[in-house]
Amino acid sequence: MNRDDLLQALAARTEEVASGFAGLDEQTFHRGTAEQWSPAYHLDHLTRSNTVLAMALSMPRDRFGWGRRPAGTPGQSEEALRTEYQRRLREQGLRASGRFLPDPRGTQAEQVEAYRQSHALLAHHLLAYTDEAELDTATLPHPALGELSLRELLFFTHYHNDHHLRGAHAALETP
Repeated sequence: MNRDDLLQALAARTEEVASGFAGLDEQTFHRGTAEQWSPAYHLDHLTRSNTVLAMALSMPRDRFGWGRRPAGTPGQSEEALRTEYQRRLREQGLRASGRFLPDPRGTQAEQVEAYRQSHALLAHHLLAYTDEAELDTATLPHPALGELSLRELLFFTHYHNDHHLRGAHAALETP
């Protein structure tokens, strides 16, 4: 996927996630705990994750832990990243921490709008990357998966948003 394809896929996923959370009634949206996340917690976590990546994309490449991967180094597919992330969740019991820990504030509508804005910010900063090769050579650390190229981080972001939408809905179905 090139940058424009990634932007389109992320925009479509964002609308799917926003609609999925906006479609819940207010009580259901807030039902949960810090241990058993409510949909509000899931959405706030996604907003925080998207915002951190957007801020990283806005910074000069000599800051924020930027690395370089040699040109021509093959990257992982979205499927491979998804499989590895699921394996680490299962085997290592990964949990959000630090700035990724949710602390939802505001109404449901405000949180859905904040999520949409986090995507808009991410898309805005991604537009600055006009060199497709840079998506594969510039790297950033991911808290669970280690050093990933920008393209891999965007693949992960696409999956991660779906993962939390499905997780929130699955938790609501569990008595």
